[in-house]
Amino acid sequence: MFESMTNDLIAQEWYEQLVDECKAIITEATFNSRWALVEGYWNLGKRIREDNDFKEHAKGNQSSVQDLGKNLGISSSTIYYALQAYDKYPDQDLIPEGKNISWNKLIKKYLPEKNTEEVEIETTEFANHCPRCGHDY
Repeated sequence: MFESMTNDLIAQEWYEQLVDECKAIITEATFNSRWALVEGYWNLGKRIREDNDFKEHAKGNQSSVQDLGKNLGISSSTIYYALQAYDKYPDQDLIPEGKNISWNKLIKKYLPEKNTEEVEIETTEFANHCPRCGHDY
């Protein structure tokens, strides 16, 4: 009985229209939320890059990014990816796949592998800097 009631409902034109419109709402919301995350992290990278006080404080000091991550409640990896996204695509319109991309896809496909020793906090590379203790070597 339930199945025949469901089949009767599905056959109704108004119900088919309801389903199609609801699917469109879900698709648009998903699309917008993915782009909002990409845009948000890109803006995070931009904000950090443009802060002269942070640049001066963080020169060669990887723990500055780790401390910032702790205070923001996010991982330092996320901050490094945000910085890489902004550095590689200084204009959001240059981000590959436009608004169809997710943050995860941007990280996995278009950004370098996470290597905190290669991310710069201005012009100073961490390549000669111990990521654990902060000493030069």
